[in-house]
Amino acid sequence: MEDILLAHEKAELEQDIEATMATVSPNPHYEFPNFGWAADGTGAVREHYRRVLPNTGKYDIAAEKRVHASASNTLIREAWVSFTLEGERYTGMYLVVISFDADLKLISGERLYTDSNFAKVMGEDLGDDYGDVPGVSRIDASAPIIDKHDAFAEAAARGITITAPTAN
Repeated sequence: MEDILLAHEKAELEQDIEATMATVSPNPHYEFPNFGWAADGTGAVREHYRRVLPNTGKYDIAAEKRVHASASNTLIREAWVSFTLEGERYTGMYLVVISFDADLKLISGERLYTDSNFAKVMGEDLGDDYGDVPGVSRIDASAPIIDKHDAFAEAAARGITITAPTAN
Protein backbone atom coordinates (compact mmCIF):
# COMPACT_ATOMS: atom_id res chain seq x y z
CA MET A 1 0.00 0.00 0.00
CA GLU A 2 2.82 2.37 0.85
CA ASP A 3 4.46 1.82 -2.54
CA ILE A 4 1.18 2.33 -4.39
CA LEU A 5 0.46 5.51 -2.42
CA LEU A 6 3.93 6.91 -3.14
CA ALA A 7 3.52 6.23 -6.87
CA HIS A 8 0.08 7.87 -6.69
CA GLU A 9 1.36 10.97 -4.85
CA LYS A 10 4.35 11.24 -7.21
CA ALA A 11 2.00 11.25 -10.19
CA GLU A 12 -0.29 13.80 -8.52
CA LEU A 13 2.59 16.14 -7.67
CA GLU A 14 3.90 15.84 -11.23
CA GLN A 15 0.36 16.69 -12.39
CA ASP A 16 0.35 13.58 -14.57
CA ILE A 17 -3.25 12.45 -14.89
CA GLU A 18 -2.40 9.26 -16.81
CA ALA A 19 0.21 8.16 -14.25
CA THR A 20 -2.23 9.00 -11.44
CA MET A 21 -4.97 6.93 -13.08
CA ALA A 22 -2.49 4.06 -13.56
CA THR A 23 -2.50 3.71 -9.74
CA VAL A 24 -6.33 3.52 -9.60
CA SER A 25 -8.44 0.37 -10.01
CA PRO A 26 -10.83 -0.05 -12.96
CA ASN A 27 -13.93 0.68 -10.83
CA PRO A 28 -12.94 3.29 -8.23
CA HIS A 29 -15.27 4.92 -5.71
CA TYR A 30 -14.21 8.30 -4.31
CA GLU A 31 -16.11 10.36 -1.74
CA PHE A 32 -15.76 14.02 -0.78
CA PRO A 33 -18.02 14.40 2.28
CA ASN A 34 -17.32 18.11 2.72
CA PHE A 35 -19.06 18.69 -0.58
CA GLY A 36 -21.50 15.77 -0.47
CA TRP A 37 -20.15 14.27 -3.70
CA ALA A 38 -19.20 10.74 -4.72
CA ALA A 39 -17.31 9.94 -7.92
CA ASP A 40 -17.74 6.44 -9.34
CA GLY A 41 -15.81 4.89 -12.19
CA THR A 42 -12.66 5.86 -14.03
CA GLY A 43 -14.38 8.58 -16.07
CA ALA A 44 -15.57 10.50 -13.00
CA VAL A 45 -12.29 10.01 -11.12
CA ARG A 46 -10.26 11.06 -14.18
CA GLU A 47 -12.39 14.23 -14.46
CA HIS A 48 -11.80 14.89 -10.77
CA TYR A 49 -8.05 14.77 -11.30
CA ARG A 50 -8.33 16.82 -14.51
CA ARG A 51 -9.92 19.60 -12.45
CA VAL A 52 -7.70 19.34 -9.38
CA LEU A 53 -4.17 18.38 -10.48
CA PRO A 54 -3.31 21.37 -12.68
CA ASN A 55 -3.89 23.65 -9.69
CA THR A 56 -1.38 22.02 -7.31
CA GLY A 57 1.33 24.25 -8.78
CA LYS A 58 -0.91 27.32 -8.83
CA TYR A 59 -1.58 26.97 -5.11
CA ASP A 60 1.96 25.81 -4.25
CA ILE A 61 0.46 22.96 -2.21
CA ALA A 62 2.66 21.25 0.36
CA ALA A 63 1.62 18.63 2.91
CA GLU A 64 3.15 17.04 5.96
CA LYS A 65 1.59 13.97 7.51
CA ARG A 66 0.47 14.04 11.13
CA VAL A 67 -1.00 10.54 11.40
CA HIS A 68 -0.38 7.59 9.16
CA ALA A 69 -2.17 4.33 9.92
CA SER A 70 -2.93 1.18 8.03
CA ALA A 71 -5.10 -1.89 8.27
CA SER A 72 -5.87 -4.68 5.86
CA ASN A 73 -6.29 -3.00 2.44
CA THR A 74 -6.83 0.44 4.00
CA LEU A 75 -4.49 3.31 4.68
CA ILE A 76 -5.34 6.51 6.57
CA ARG A 77 -3.34 9.69 6.20
CA GLU A 78 -4.00 12.90 8.11
CA ALA A 79 -1.86 15.86 7.15
CA TRP A 80 -1.30 19.55 7.46
CA VAL A 81 -1.60 21.10 4.02
CA SER A 82 -0.32 24.57 3.18
CA PHE A 83 -1.26 26.47 0.05
CA THR A 84 -1.31 29.96 -1.38
CA LEU A 85 -4.69 31.51 -2.10
CA GLU A 86 -5.10 35.06 -3.40
CA GLY A 87 -1.45 35.80 -2.59
CA GLU A 88 -1.67 34.66 1.04
CA ARG A 89 -0.29 31.45 2.58
CA TYR A 90 -2.75 29.30 4.54
CA THR A 91 -2.55 25.99 6.37
CA GLY A 92 -5.40 23.55 6.63
CA MET A 93 -5.83 19.85 7.25
CA TYR A 94 -7.12 16.82 5.47
CA LEU A 95 -7.76 13.22 6.34
CA VAL A 96 -7.99 10.65 3.60
CA VAL A 97 -9.06 7.03 3.95
CA ILE A 98 -7.65 5.10 1.00
CA SER A 99 -8.82 1.60 0.12
CA PHE A 100 -6.82 -0.77 -2.03
CA ASP A 101 -7.65 -3.68 -4.31
CA ALA A 102 -5.35 -6.37 -2.90
CA ASP A 103 -5.34 -8.43 -6.08
CA LEU A 104 -4.71 -5.60 -8.54
CA LYS A 105 -2.47 -3.67 -6.11
CA LEU A 106 -4.25 -0.43 -7.02
CA ILE A 107 -6.25 2.24 -5.19
CA SER A 108 -9.92 1.29 -5.24
CA GLY A 109 -11.25 4.30 -3.38
CA GLU A 110 -10.63 7.44 -1.39
CA ARG A 111 -12.71 9.29 1.17
CA LEU A 112 -11.24 12.77 1.60
CA TYR A 113 -12.22 14.98 4.53
CA THR A 114 -10.90 18.54 4.64
CA ASP A 115 -11.10 21.49 6.97
CA SER A 116 -12.77 24.70 5.79
CA ASN A 117 -9.48 26.26 4.61
CA PHE A 118 -8.55 23.42 2.28
CA ALA A 119 -12.19 23.04 1.22
CA LYS A 120 -12.01 26.55 -0.26
CA VAL A 121 -9.24 25.46 -2.62
CA MET A 122 -10.87 22.19 -3.56
CA GLY A 123 -14.27 23.83 -4.06
CA GLU A 124 -12.78 26.28 -6.53
CA ASP A 125 -11.11 23.43 -8.41
CA LEU A 126 -14.21 21.24 -8.60
CA GLY A 127 -16.39 24.04 -9.93
CA ASP A 128 -20.12 24.62 -9.86
CA ASP A 129 -20.77 21.99 -12.52
CA TYR A 130 -19.04 19.06 -10.77
CA GLY A 131 -22.39 17.37 -10.12
CA ASP A 132 -23.02 17.29 -13.88
CA VAL A 133 -20.01 15.02 -14.48
CA PRO A 134 -21.13 11.49 -15.46
CA GLY A 135 -20.46 9.19 -12.50
CA VAL A 136 -20.63 11.99 -9.91
CA SER A 137 -23.59 11.83 -7.55
CA ARG A 138 -24.70 13.07 -4.15
CA ILE A 139 -23.43 10.83 -1.34
CA ASP A 140 -26.80 10.97 0.39
CA ALA A 141 -28.45 9.44 -2.69
CA SER A 142 -26.92 6.06 -1.83
CA ALA A 143 -26.10 6.37 1.88
CA PRO A 144 -28.10 4.13 4.20
CA ILE A 145 -30.58 5.51 6.73
CA ILE A 146 -29.38 4.44 10.19
CA ASP A 147 -32.15 3.78 12.70
CA LYS A 148 -30.11 2.93 15.79
CA HIS A 149 -26.61 3.87 16.86
CA ASP A 150 -24.29 0.87 16.62
CA ALA A 151 -22.88 1.64 20.08
CA PHE A 152 -26.03 0.09 21.60
CA ALA A 153 -25.22 -3.35 20.16
CA GLU A 154 -21.51 -2.99 20.94
CA ALA A 155 -22.28 -2.04 24.54
CA ALA A 156 -24.82 -4.87 24.92
CA ALA A 157 -22.23 -7.38 23.67
CA ARG A 158 -20.00 -6.23 26.52
CA GLY A 159 -22.76 -6.33 29.14
CA ILE A 160 -23.15 -2.55 29.22
CA THR A 161 -26.52 -0.83 29.02
CA ILE A 162 -26.90 2.56 27.40
CA THR A 163 -29.93 4.42 28.64
CA ALA A 164 -30.66 7.18 26.19
CA PRO A 165 -33.08 9.96 27.09
CA THR A 166 -36.36 9.79 25.22
CA ALA A 167 -37.09 12.38 22.57
CA ASN A 168 -39.52 15.12 23.52
